[in-house]
Amino acid sequence: MKNYSPLSIVALGTALTAALIVLFLICLVSALAFPDLPAAQGWAAWLALFTVSPTSSPRVLIDGFGFSLVFGWVTAVVLGFVYNYLISR
Repeated sequence: MKNYSPLSIVALGTALTAALIVLFLICLVSALAFPDLPAAQGWAAWLALFTVSPTSSPRVLIDGFGFSLVFGWVTAVVLGFVYNYLISR
């Protein structure tokens, strides 16, 4: 039987939160810089997962960072506990 090390929930939460913030910022900058491109509809859909504020509002950044933090940590806790449970069996 192989010994597997458990997944660090703190490291996973930090990584997922950072990735979500970076993706949010990429979509926000793209939506502000290129509002008339056909892909802008996709960027707006991604932003709508995090906020209902207008794209040009400063509230977008607060909501985007806050919900990225929440979604990242909820995902990390669920995924980390399930993974650690399954490898311990």
